[in-house]
Amino acid sequence: MERQFWVSITALMFSIGVLLLGVGLMGTLLSVRLSFEDMSGQAKGLVLSAYYIGLVIGSQKGGWVIRQAGHIRAFAILAALSTVAILLQGLYVTGVSWFLLRILIGFSTSGIYMVVESWLNERAEPSNRGTVFSAYQIITYGGIGMGQFLMHLGDPQGAELFMIVGVLFALCLVPVALSRASNPPEPLEQARMALGQTWRDSHLAVITCLGAGLLSGAAYTLIPLAALRMNLAVSDVAPLMAGLVLGGVALQWPIGHFSDRFGRRPLILLVAAATTLITVAMVAAAGRVPLWPLVGLSALLGGFVFTLYPLSVALANDSQDEGNFVGVSAALIFLWGIGAAISPILGGSILARTPPGGLFIYMGVISALVAIAALVQRHHLERIRSPFRMMMRSAPTLVDLDPRAYEEEDSAQETEPPEWYR
Repeated sequence: MERQFWVSITALMFSIGVLLLGVGLMGTLLSVRLSFEDMSGQAKGLVLSAYYIGLVIGSQKGGWVIRQAGHIRAFAILAALSTVAILLQGLYVTGVSWFLLRILIGFSTSGIYMVVESWLNERAEPSNRGTVFSAYQIITYGGIGMGQFLMHLGDPQGAELFMIVGVLFALCLVPVALSRASNPPEPLEQARMALGQTWRDSHLAVITCLGAGLLSGAAYTLIPLAALRMNLAVSDVAPLMAGLVLGGVALQWPIGHFSDRFGRRPLILLVAAATTLITVAMVAAAGRVPLWPLVGLSALLGGFVFTLYPLSVALANDSQDEGNFVGVSAALIFLWGIGAAISPILGGSILARTPPGGLFIYMGVISALVAIAALVQRHHLERIRSPFRMMMRSAPTLVDLDPRAYEEEDSAQETEPPEWYR
């Protein structure tokens, strides 16, 4: 790929990396801070779920902001709103204010994802979109993972860490503002979500996607609370969460490779079953083992939990006509967001009423249900098995980065999966 191309997107990539350092620190900081606040388990769950509610709203409405202001100004507006919201959270610690401010941050973050994704889409060519997409995902997960280690820079019971997140949210504006790149075109009109068709074509993809949202919402928001209840120090939460996120990066390629080779359903069954076993090990280890074995288990948990969503996307799109690709992907993003928004409420309530390992029992039940669905589901014959792509949950414009959206219809060759896969 030409050097000039990478130079043209360097500022944008740097901006999103700085932003996601703040997002990674913010998620763990708020979970840890809530453990010191006198709120009910349900209230804590509502506060933690608010971010995902904002993401869902932003994925549907964020395009309006971009159309009104343009990409660069929309990026500035949304980053400024996120900065103000996180600083206000450090000043006013109440359940209602945090709930509303978390929705605002989720909405703003989703809108920023839309800006970045459509910008990258405009710069990339069909021949290099896969590489651009992979680099974007690595920066995303790497930024969130490295952000965990910033927890050591302050006391979560004070305002310093909130200020650091605010500084990062503000600094992400600088590279984009200095960039000489032209403003990308206005985002495409979003296709209608194909919820009904996605369910009819692949029950397992819908079940897996919803399960992935429930598991990811609990993992991102509640594991820090569970860790503190397992008598870990606040300083131990950062490596635990970093292991969770970076484990998700490490297993994306091998699981994707095997799903291309052996089929989606067997890999969904394997990944969900492995997640269940790891949660059982986490329950057994709660309060009984030192930090680093827990970090290893956390990395394995993240590696399997965060690959369920791309497996569901690949499975759903394997049996779709090319014209339905965007609508189906938007539906799956929506389903994941609903699951991630609900999970902190359900999991927070369970965590408040059970021993420290109760959260992992909750996660184990969800993954076991997904495994059972994969075991009993006999998916209909696929017309084509599209290559697995590393996916994150952000906004529907992300699907435009996938090279499958640009393949010629006559280049698709129908392949029949083996008998044991059907």
